Formats: sequence, structure tokens, C-alpha cells
Amino acid sequence: MGWLDDLRRPKAEQPSSRDFFYSHDRLANQYFAVIRLTWYLDGKVCAVTESSVATYDKDVVAEFTSILDNALKLGADAAVVCIEEPQALGIYEK
Repeated sequence: MGWLDDLRRPKAEQPSSRDFFYSHDRLANQYFAVIRLTWYLDGKVCAVTESSVATYDKDVVAEFTSILDNALKLGADAAVVCIEEPQALGIYEK
């Protein structure tokens, strides 16, 4: 029963293209990066969050990449200001 199977199985969400903005700049108060994430629900903005990663954190690069990786996989837009060059973090333009 093809139509019944279609009703039982949830439809996969269509992948959408999200924006990623990266700026290399100096930051005050010993921050490594500031990350602003825009979250969506049903195609509309539902929340904006901002996280900072301090340079004195033990695994600063791991924390930074974890935040970005998870957010982008979950469909958030990301805007980053960081003291490190993007290429040093494995970020390259397409």
C-alpha cells in the first residue's frame, strides 16, 4: 500500500541553504570569537543567540568548531567575528 506507507513515514525536510559570515578582527576582553546564530522554525526566524569563546578556554578551537558545526547542521545562520584567520581553522570559501 504505497499511499499508506507515505503517511506512516515522516517526510524528510528539504535541505536549505544557510548563510555563514566570517570576519577576522580584533576583539576586546580576551575573546577568541563571538558567534551569533539565527534559528528558524517553519522558514521564519524564531530566535537569535550569541555565544562568546574566551581565549583562556582550554580547548578554544574545539569549542568554537563544535558550536558552529552543530548550529549549521541544525539549520541556523551563523555570523562570526574571530581573532584567528579562517584558513587556520579550516574555513575556506567555496
